[in-house]
Amino acid sequence: MMRQDIYLLPDATGWLPRRLSLYRIVTFVSLGISTLLCMSVAAIIVMNARKAIEEETSSAFRNAQAAVAIRMPPRFAGKDTMGKAMRLAEELDSLRHVSSKIIDTRGAALQMRADSTEPRESQAPRWFNTLMRPEIQTDLYPISHYPNMLGSLQISTDPGDEIAEVWEDFRIIIPLLGLSMAVMLGLIMIVNAQILRRLGQIQEAIGAIRQGDLTRRAPDDRIIEFAVLADGVNDLASHLQAERAENNLLQTRLLTLSDAERARIASDLHDEMGPQLFALNAALAQALTAAKNLQGEGRAQLDDALHAAATHAKAVRDSARTAINDLRPMLLGHGTLPELLEELVADFAEMRADVEINVKTNYDADAGELAELSIYRFVRESLLNAIRHGNAKRVEISMCCNSAEARQIVTRVVDDGCGPGDAVSGRGYGIAGIRDRAHAIGATYLPPKHEGGMTVTELRVTCQ
Repeated sequence: MMRQDIYLLPDATGWLPRRLSLYRIVTFVSLGISTLLCMSVAAIIVMNARKAIEEETSSAFRNAQAAVAIRMPPRFAGKDTMGKAMRLAEELDSLRHVSSKIIDTRGAALQMRADSTEPRESQAPRWFNTLMRPEIQTDLYPISHYPNMLGSLQISTDPGDEIAEVWEDFRIIIPLLGLSMAVMLGLIMIVNAQILRRLGQIQEAIGAIRQGDLTRRAPDDRIIEFAVLADGVNDLASHLQAERAENNLLQTRLLTLSDAERARIASDLHDEMGPQLFALNAALAQALTAAKNLQGEGRAQLDDALHAAATHAKAVRDSARTAINDLRPMLLGHGTLPELLEELVADFAEMRADVEINVKTNYDADAGELAELSIYRFVRESLLNAIRHGNAKRVEISMCCNSAEARQIVTRVVDDGCGPGDAVSGRGYGIAGIRDRAHAIGATYLPPKHEGGMTVTELRVTCQ
């Protein structure tokens, strides 16, 4: 189940909600509407029942008044006036919705109800009796035998039995109403959960696409709205995947053209500067030989100048070789990748004899010239970072072809240095170049990181 919190952002008038949770909105709105609906239905039932009780009791009270008016003995009716009045009170009291009793001149009851059982209203809760009981109607009829006043006949509305009947129905209807509310709320929550689950799946697909996994697709759905949304996300992923493939192709072509141009420049430098440097060194050698046969005061100065010129010519030759090697470190037919890595390690060993560099290769696959060139540049840049920036004293280089991972050439450089540092790893041109090359050829580049007290970096290239 997805859960989204409420975020508040400052506003000119205060703090306003920016994001609300759909789960919470649906839950609380559904609960509020269900509760309001249940209370409304209950109120309507109570109002109708109260009105019905009032009408029933009023009708019975009017009938009782009519019966008293007809059957009440007159004050000159003979000797048994009180007895007739009592019998009439008993008959009226046995009717529904009406109670009657005989009271004396002081208001004390002379005759109790016909039945001795508890009133039916006691079967309902007190709060229900208070809620449903209408206003009690009462009337008094005097009982006299001239010239004496014997008492009074009191009749009143008695809604107890009607309230009891309503309560019997009410205690069944209210639980059913509550159950209906719970079922409705449960159905809404189930639908809400299904909606959020589908939205979560689409959101996961969008998150994976955002992280760079353009092969991820949103699942199809039978609901039209979600199916349309999933199709839109999938179309966007397909478009981004096609654009990425085109960008990778363009980047690979650019890298190929760049390497070809670098190779051309390296070849031009080698072909043009090589003979000239050779002729310069030969001329200097002849000049040094001729200077040995000279006599006089200027011989020593000439000899020193010629030796200095020879030294500078050698430095220019070394610089030219370094530039050519940087432009094109590998030429077809000049050796295999393991052999060139051995030469590279030998060159670094000459520069830093205090650093132990070991190479272990198990390479028998064909990754292509561009991939091999990328591996070579990766090893050279990693060695340079380990020695120059990490102050490493021991470097281990391993290269093997891993058939378990789709024929990948895994090149790993491990050193005991402190790493290239944040400035170099974050903004260095060498690491940025390796990352761009790896992206162009579809390789996986793992930047330097500390692992078990060592600095480790890897390049994984898929074989052709």
